[in-house]
Amino acid sequence: MTAYTKEGKTTSSKHNSGRKSKLADRDRRVLKRIVARKHKQSLSEIISEMNSHLQDPVSSKTVKRELHAANIYGRVAIRKPLVTPTNAFKRHQWCRDHKCWSPQQWQQVIWSDESSFTLFQTTGRVYVWRTPKEAFNPECLLPTVKHGGGSIMVWGAISWRGLGPLVILHGRIKSNHYLSILGDHVHPFVQTVFPGERPLFQDDNAPIHTARCVQEWFEEHDDAVDHLAWPPQSPDLNIIEHLWQYLESKIRSRFAPPSGLSELKTALQEEWLNIPLNIVHDLYASIPRRIKSVLQSKGGPTTY
Repeated sequence: MTAYTKEGKTTSSKHNSGRKSKLADRDRRVLKRIVARKHKQSLSEIISEMNSHLQDPVSSKTVKRELHAANIYGRVAIRKPLVTPTNAFKRHQWCRDHKCWSPQQWQQVIWSDESSFTLFQTTGRVYVWRTPKEAFNPECLLPTVKHGGGSIMVWGAISWRGLGPLVILHGRIKSNHYLSILGDHVHPFVQTVFPGERPLFQDDNAPIHTARCVQEWFEEHDDAVDHLAWPPQSPDLNIIEHLWQYLESKIRSRFAPPSGLSELKTALQEEWLNIPLNIVHDLYASIPRRIKSVLQSKGGPTTY
């Protein structure tokens, strides 16, 4: 409406005709601080604390509207292992030492890991209030527990030249069991796939991997395989971790998912053998990006 004058008064078009916020700017800052102080809290807890700062209580609808206006939403917490400051330093240092490795050097590395698979996977979801940029902030992550609650444990290895063995493990795995894996599976694989060469073998810092008897095995077989030093709490740097997710998705998407442990074992072995080599090659190509992500996060959690 064009402004006009009538009987000495000026009238103009109405501004800000939308709903007026019940929160002042100061109140909005308080709301953001409440969420930033504790991301893992329910909406009712946020509202309760917010109302303790206000004369007139506000509704859940108002609080959600203000949070969304600030780009803060309730999201499922991403599961990641929490990294201690000491281990973050070690991860960062390891990536600095290996950031200039060539593709040919990485192609000489055999990657290995254990993983557990269950018949019925529960979500165990925890919600956090965060902005999109805060997705991988440590306080917005859900810590994971290695090998927790699995029905079937497997050990596997991969190389640039082909898939290694997938071994079904039984009961609690100790260092003597791991020695059997090295002798019965790793050594023959190295001799077959890397004849006359000396590839690097990667495993993590699980106690069964760092036992003295295991270290002695690598010393005795130093002419056939070298042992890659590995930083702690670094599943995001281990490319085989992605294949466990791939196996999980392939098994869950089967027309007839496994209904018992025997069927699950068979399905795991079948899907392992069917993993295309190009997927493995793509994972090898991702190593420099993974290292870059760790360097950018100063050794903290990454998107991998």
